[in-house]
Amino acid sequence: MRYTIAPYALAATFLLSVASATHIIPDTKGVLPLHENYDYIVVGAGIGGLVVASRLSEDHSVSVLVIEAGDLDDRGEDVSIPGNIGFEDPRRYEVKVELAEQEFLDGKARTISQGKVVGGSTVVNGLVWTRGSVADFDAWERLGNPGWGWNDLLPYFEKSERYSAPGGVRAHTLLEPVIEKHGHQGPVPVGYPSYYYNQSDNFLDGIQELGIPANEDLNSGNATGVAIIPSSMSDRNQSRADARTAYLDPAIERPNLHLVTGYAVTRILHNEATIFSNSTRAPGASGLGITGVEFATNATAQKTTISCRKEVIVAAGAIMSPVLLQVSGIGPAELLRNLGVDVTVDLPGVGSNLQDHATLQPVYEYTAPDIFTAWDIVGSIRDAVREEYLTNRTGPWTAPMVNAGAFAALSWVTDRVEDILTAANTSANLPPSYDSTLRAGYVAQQTELISLLMRTDTPAYEVMSTSWGQLAVSGMQPFSRGVVAAKSASIFENWTPIVDPRFCSHPVDCQLILLGLEFNDRLIQTPSMAALLPVPQPGFGIADARNATALDEAMRAKISSGFHPSGTTSMLPLEYGGVVDPSLRVYGTRNLRVVDASVIPLIPGAHIQAAVYAVAEKAADIIKAGS
Repeated sequence: MRYTIAPYALAATFLLSVASATHIIPDTKGVLPLHENYDYIVVGAGIGGLVVASRLSEDHSVSVLVIEAGDLDDRGEDVSIPGNIGFEDPRRYEVKVELAEQEFLDGKARTISQGKVVGGSTVVNGLVWTRGSVADFDAWERLGNPGWGWNDLLPYFEKSERYSAPGGVRAHTLLEPVIEKHGHQGPVPVGYPSYYYNQSDNFLDGIQELGIPANEDLNSGNATGVAIIPSSMSDRNQSRADARTAYLDPAIERPNLHLVTGYAVTRILHNEATIFSNSTRAPGASGLGITGVEFATNATAQKTTISCRKEVIVAAGAIMSPVLLQVSGIGPAELLRNLGVDVTVDLPGVGSNLQDHATLQPVYEYTAPDIFTAWDIVGSIRDAVREEYLTNRTGPWTAPMVNAGAFAALSWVTDRVEDILTAANTSANLPPSYDSTLRAGYVAQQTELISLLMRTDTPAYEVMSTSWGQLAVSGMQPFSRGVVAAKSASIFENWTPIVDPRFCSHPVDCQLILLGLEFNDRLIQTPSMAALLPVPQPGFGIADARNATALDEAMRAKISSGFHPSGTTSMLPLEYGGVVDPSLRVYGTRNLRVVDASVIPLIPGAHIQAAVYAVAEKAADIIKAGS
């Protein structure tokens, strides 16, 4: 069999051993010894890319190529150890993306980190494993996506996870998992640390003293209440579980699965002769035939092309997936013309409907003399903690930054529900670039959001607790919408594209976060929390909380991304500004799909990694079925 590829031409023939590893590197002449073509080409090795590649390559008659701009991580202690989250910065596996100046906050820019590594952001994230509520996903179906409700996705939540309930000394009275709603044979270990900071009990008790009920299993479909939060971590060795370890490493010897790292896909290729009618679920839409991709190591390197026999699957994340589509001629026509890119498919929704969980992280430092926190792990204490972890896989380094949180329903924290929901019912603050279809789609989403906020099983905001007193507040049902746009026709000039989440462009978002800060003020005064002697950082003290104007100003200066960008190639009908149909196929194409957080039509009220795993598992089945 021939395994050859060279820049714009076929090079000499190379024979690969059947037992050769998946990871393909250039030979001594700089040539990648690849097949001439593959059945499937996957762009990006994050959750979506690795799940789909792993599942498709289970069929040994199918060939799969994954192209990733980052590298394999080194499994360093700053990556693999849960206790290092928030204290170590594995920046070698991240790209910092600058966000636009936030005119509805304080007028200043922010940055967001994205994983640039095999495994994507799962290699650098906070491990939090929450799904969202039944209603969150039923809303997806009502927005025009049959087969994407809770009952349809639950089997894929279960398929992706290998859940371990805590036992022995790690058991807690607030943990009674609904075992039948968890998976126990999946690739991603989901569990709990062997170590538990005592002040987490103060937080759990204090929340309940304010009338918020306990939730014994946040992932059972009811997503509100105070709870101990599971993490994507191995119960056996108490280390990070990510998309690479879960889906790629077990498949590393498959000869039909190839991985190329350090190369960025520069364009998705098509042949003008391969246009098919009625190839998507949009009646009358033409279907562009995708022939392959072009990729390179940098802007000055020669570009390499490789073809696909079946499909190209884009899984580059909610920021880079729309950018890649745009520089390939698929997106809003006016933007593409301004970039000097030929318009192949005019899709106004590409890069729009950007959603994120606006978040701020005030610290109420615990000063009680008998409190031990992660901040105390320095010097000789750090040496002892490290030794315990490496020797026994026990102790404080098994605990991730967040293992307790509260998800509050709106009616639990305010008696102004009707006023807030009335104020939420406006679409006056959408980006000016949104056309009539995107505005219609937003009105439909808005109806769902208002309905979600009226419920008691879907949260308005989350409060995340750390061992040292950070009580981060994150809005769970954002009404604000933003944009992602390429700023150049070159992918290499778009590692920092135009990204504007427009936090609090809809004023209700900041109102809900302000409720969370006022809640924090009451929380630190409960008997359980007061025992920790919390000292709020400037601007967030008890007196500050009673001055709504001052608190609002302090809040707007601190709000940033919750690191959950999504929605930028939304699974919605065309008339709602959608980009992909319910089979995740890009409208106007025959054989191009997107599988990552960008297809989420409405961000769930939860951390999103569990949902993206489930989406990708379902996508793999859809592709296998030929839908």
